[in-house]
Amino acid sequence: MSTSPQKTNHPLAHAIVVFIVLFVIVLCLSIFLDFSKMDLGGLLFIVSLLCCVFVAKNTYDISKSSANTAVLEQEISKDVAFASEEMYIQLYNNSPVPYILITLDGMIESANIAAVRMFGLTQDTIKGIDVFEKIKTDDQAHLDFVLEKFRSGVAVSDEMVSIKRKDLREEWALLSLFSFTNAGGQKIGLLTLVDITKQKKAEDAKSEFVSLASHQLRTPIAGMKWSAELLQMDNPESLTDRQHKYIGRLLESIRRMAVLVDDFLRVSRFELGTFQPEFAAVDLKQLCEDILVEQSVRANQKKITVETFFDPTIPPINTDPNLIRMIITNIYTNAVKYTRDEGTVHLGVGRKDDELIITIEDNGMGIPPSDQDAIFSKLFRAGNAVRNEPDGTGLGLYIVKEAVHVLRGQVSFTSTEDIGTTFEVVLPLEEATACEVG
Repeated sequence: MSTSPQKTNHPLAHAIVVFIVLFVIVLCLSIFLDFSKMDLGGLLFIVSLLCCVFVAKNTYDISKSSANTAVLEQEISKDVAFASEEMYIQLYNNSPVPYILITLDGMIESANIAAVRMFGLTQDTIKGIDVFEKIKTDDQAHLDFVLEKFRSGVAVSDEMVSIKRKDLREEWALLSLFSFTNAGGQKIGLLTLVDITKQKKAEDAKSEFVSLASHQLRTPIAGMKWSAELLQMDNPESLTDRQHKYIGRLLESIRRMAVLVDDFLRVSRFELGTFQPEFAAVDLKQLCEDILVEQSVRANQKKITVETFFDPTIPPINTDPNLIRMIITNIYTNAVKYTRDEGTVHLGVGRKDDELIITIEDNGMGIPPSDQDAIFSKLFRAGNAVRNEPDGTGLGLYIVKEAVHVLRGQVSFTSTEDIGTTFEVVLPLEEATACEVG
C-alpha cells in the first residue's frame, strides 16, 4: 500500500529561497550591466516601484484569501445548520420519549413515533386531535388547571396522567409541557410523556399487598394472642410453673410478631406514599401520659426514673394523633430499652414561637460516632445496640423520620457513647379550633 508524499509548507524557507534567487539576479545584473550612468534618483524610483508592486501583490493575495475564507465559512455554516436541523428532526422522530407539538388550544400539530404508539393511533389520525381529550387525571378540574397554566406561559412538569386508548389498554405517563414561539412567530407547546406504566402497576400491586396484609397478617396474630391469653386465664391453678413460663414466652413472641408486622406495614405505606394523615385535636400532655402508662412495665422492671415536663401554655394542637403517638412511642421505648437499670429518661414537651418541641433524653449506652450518620436508615442498628439488645428490627427510627416528614417537621439528635442520647422533634404548632376540640 503506497502513500503519497505529504506537501509541507515552510514560508520562511520559501522566502529565503526567493531572496537568494533575486539577490543572485541583482548581482549578475550589476556585473554585466553598467549602472554608472544612472543617477541615484532613478534607481530609487525603480526600487520604490518594485516595492509597490510587491505590496500590491501581497494585498491582493490577502484579500483574495479572506474572501475565499468568508465564502468557505458560509458554506460550512450552511452545511452545519442543515446537518443540525436534520439531526434534531431525527432525534424528535425517533426518540423513545413521546413528543407532541400542540397549539394553545391543545390541538396536535405533530407527534413523533413514540407518541403515536402510546396513543394507539397513526401519524395521519393523530393530527388535529385535542390532546387533553386523550388524557385524564384523578381530578379533571386539575387537568383544566394544567391547561390554563400552559396558556399563561407557565411550564408544567411531571403531572401523572393516564392515556385514553381505543383498545382500553392501561397506560400511565408523566406529562411535561411548555410553550415557545416557532420560526413562523406562532406560539405553540411541546408536550412530553414519560411512560411510567410498569412503575404504576408495580406500585398498585404493592399497595394492594399492603392493604391485604393489613387484614390477613393481623388476624391470625390476634387469634394466637387471644387463645394464649384464654389458656393463661382458664383455671390457672391447674398450670404448672413451667407451663406458665411457656405461655408467657408465647405471648411475648406474639407481641414481637405484632410489632414487626405493624412496623413493616407502616414502612410500606410511607414508601408507597399511601399514608394519608388524618388531623384532629390532640392534647399532647394526655397523649404522653397514656404512652408512659402503656410502656410502664419495661421501665418498672429496669427501675428507670421517668421525668416529665409539659409546657402548660401549649393548647390542644391540630395534628395526626396516630403519627404523633408513633413518633413519641418509638423514641421513648428506645430510650427505655437502651438505658441501663436504675437509669433516667426525661420526656419534655415545650414550644418556641410557632414550633412544638418534643425532647426525649436518656443516660443510656449512646450511639457510636461511626454509626450516627446511618441511625435513621431502614433496618439499621448501632453496633453497641446489637451487642447489648439483640432483639430489634432497625425500623423504629426510620418510621420516626418518615412520620415527622409527613407532619412537615424535623428530627435530630445528639449522642455520646456510654453517656446518653437526646432526640429532639420539631413540629409546626397549629392550634386546634374550638370545633375540633369539642
